[in-house]
This record gives sequence, structure tokens and C-alpha cells, in this order.
Amino acid sequence: MVILFSILAVIFTLAGAGAVLRFGGFSKTFLARALAYAAGVLIAAALADILPAGFALNAQYVSYGALTALFILFTLETFAAHSACNEFMEDCHVHHIGLFALLAMGLHSLLDGFNIAVGFAPGTVAGVNVALGVILHKFADGITLVLLLLHAGKTRSEAIKFSLLLAAATPAGAFIAAPLLKSVPPGAEAFALGLSGGSFLYIAMADILPRLHKQSDRLSPLIFPLGFLTVFLTHLLGE
Repeated sequence: MVILFSILAVIFTLAGAGAVLRFGGFSKTFLARALAYAAGVLIAAALADILPAGFALNAQYVSYGALTALFILFTLETFAAHSACNEFMEDCHVHHIGLFALLAMGLHSLLDGFNIAVGFAPGTVAGVNVALGVILHKFADGITLVLLLLHAGKTRSEAIKFSLLLAAATPAGAFIAAPLLKSVPPGAEAFALGLSGGSFLYIAMADILPRLHKQSDRLSPLIFPLGFLTVFLTHLLGE
């Protein structure tokens, strides 16, 4: 399952990148609604699946993991220009994208793969919910990366190359984490679950939702709780 959803994450990343190269992207309204749904899935998966599983193992270590995730992502987003100014949602005036920013994007993608692997630790239902949130988020990542690269003066071939590298980082993170999780003690697994849950909450609440508040789309607030409903229905179907 980890391999399957890691491959899907690659496909969605490249689909977002390819859509920009082929069609020029999507409307801001469509992307706002898609991200509203993704944010709902991310928050519900973190609070209903990942963090409860971590607290059941070790409440202290899951808290440390969540705090570590918040710190790491805040630091990465500080240096990754695409997160401070997502061109597909806002006007952006970035003319240069440095090596550190690209490395930050790659580390973020590695963490997404880590989240997929960790998500399946509590069970299949939790893993599916986690993977769904990651996959939806990766689609937006593919769009953002290509728009930023093209805006910074990179060629289409360079944009394709960087998109492939970004997409490959997600399964790499999953493949590295999956075997390690099979032999870790409960405290370490709780810390890993805290990292995953904390990163989901950060992505949804510090990155996606503030940007959506700047949009005038009236349907996004109604689509947002559909993400909660998806996680709830997955639980019902998995019982």
C-alpha cells in the first residue's frame, strides 16, 4: 500500500506540473476549492487518525514529534520562496529561486513520503486517509513549482527536470521510512506519528487556510468540511 500511494503521489505531482506546461494551469477558483478539500482531509487525518494513535503509544513523545514538525516546516518554508508566495493563488514577483529553496522543497517532499509510510503504522484506514491528504497536496506542489521556475526564468526542460526530482523525493522518503518503522520502539513510533500529524496540521492551517481566506470564493468554506466527511466515511467503510 505504501508503494502504491507513493506512486500515486508521483503521478499527481507530475500531473500538476504537466498541466501548467500544457495548459498554463488552472483557475484560481478551482485550485482554491481543491485546496479547501485537501485541508479538510489533512486536518481530519491528523486529529482523527495520526495523533490519537501516537498518544496511545506515548503522549510525551508524540507531542515532541509534533513540535519538531512545526519547527522544521516553519524553517523550510522560510527559505522556500514558493511557500511564501504561491503564484497559483496570488500575484508573485520572485525572479530568482536559489539552491537552498530547491533543497527545502525536496526535503518537504521527503517528509511527505515519510508521512505516507508513518500513516500506515496505525492501520490501513489511517494510512489511506493520510495518503489521500498527501496526494492532494502534491498536485498543488507540482503546479506551484513549475509556475515559480518559469517565472524565475527557467526553461521548460529545466522545469521538467526539477519536477521529476521533486516527485521522486516523495517515494524516496516513504521507502526510507517504511523498513525503519518495523523495528522501532513505541516511543520512537509515537515521535514519528507526532512528526506526521504536526506536519499535516502545519500544512493545512499555516499554509493552505490563510491563503484561502484571501480568496472571495463562497463555496470553499462549504467544500472544506467535505474533507472531514471523507475521513469519517473512510473509517465507516474500513470497520
